[in-house]
Amino acid sequence: MGPMTDFLTGYVVPAGADLAGDPGLKASQHSTGGALSVFETSIGDGPPLHVHDREDECFYVLDGKLSIRCGGEAFDAAAGSFVFLPRGRPHQFRAVGQPARLLLIAVPGGIEDYFHDINTATTDDQRRWIGERYGIRVVPG
Repeated sequence: MGPMTDFLTGYVVPAGADLAGDPGLKASQHSTGGALSVFETSIGDGPPLHVHDREDECFYVLDGKLSIRCGGEAFDAAAGSFVFLPRGRPHQFRAVGQPARLLLIAVPGGIEDYFHDINTATTDDQRRWIGERYGIRVVPG
């Protein structure tokens, strides 16, 4: 172990519970020493085409079906599917039909800070500034 992980302990977040009172948060940069962040969440329309500079984004689809675009490829992911979206590649996703429930996994951790800040934004300029701060930006598509 190194100095960054010496303080870590194993933990369990029970079904229906959240980490640190943050809805859906199961693992954070703080609970994993920066290794990853994990959310249980539902997706409807999903975000616009965007790119991450800092983290890879992954999904494990629990219920429903996602339609995904990554770079020049498009694919569907039904319940039980795993999706990997590498940093630097423009991507977007949305549910097909009813909202899809999934685990969102970001590596390395820290995307929870972006989600918190972006959910407090009220203007497009604020959203753009927050995105730039976290290396996540909407791209033309």
